[in-house]
Amino acid sequence: MRLALAQINPTVGDLAGNEALIRRDLAAAREAGAQVVVFPELALTGYPPEDLLLREDFLAAAQAALHRVAAEAQGIVALVGVPERAEDVYNAAAILADGTVQGFYRKVYLPNYGVFDEQRYFQSGPRGGLIDAGGLRIGVTICEDIWEPGPPLTDEALAGATLVLNLSASPYHAGKGTLREEMFRQRARDSLVPLAYCNLVGGQDELVFDGHSLVIDHEGTIVARAAQFAEELLICEIDPGAAAAARLRDPGHR
Repeated sequence: MRLALAQINPTVGDLAGNEALIRRDLAAAREAGAQVVVFPELALTGYPPEDLLLREDFLAAAQAALHRVAAEAQGIVALVGVPERAEDVYNAAAILADGTVQGFYRKVYLPNYGVFDEQRYFQSGPRGGLIDAGGLRIGVTICEDIWEPGPPLTDEALAGATLVLNLSASPYHAGKGTLREEMFRQRARDSLVPLAYCNLVGGQDELVFDGHSLVIDHEGTIVARAAQFAEELLICEIDPGAAAAARLRDPGHR
């Protein structure tokens, strides 16, 4: 399977500019032959949008922009981070395919420490989520969901996911890159599932996002790594069938 991770630098509140970035890399990923392209957490609004999320007009404009992007998702599956306005507001990953919004995954774990204040703005999603694309079963997570051991990642793997995607907005500090890589390697080994992590790049107020997007196989080996502090469309080939075969030999994953 050919996978694309679109490590972009969105600007908080600039829906038109962020939409253009997403359209650009969606088209580039399709031209490169990718079957799936992943964008970062809240890529359409920038992170963190904070009190913009309390404005109905902003949420409506974000949804309109999402549907315009979805119209471009032809011949490829795209996952785009966006606030979903339903009975409440959710930090969500929109699944785009065949020119429409096919559904949403809602972030389960909302961080509320340090620089994070997500419980003020979002309702938590109920559980992990799976999508079927190109004959593959793919798990979806958003940022903190994968830092927590156990569900939703483990539930998705046990339900048959042979690839788990993570849309992220993970701020940088010294040593963060090494810490992330070790955590992702451990999660992949624990669940015998390849992981693909797509992070923002750029700055917003006191926050700096370093990119450093990754693809890791089910044995914890890094397959591909994007640059730090620079936009990049990372394209790589993965073999989800290898994880399925490994699980047959490990009864703990049945």
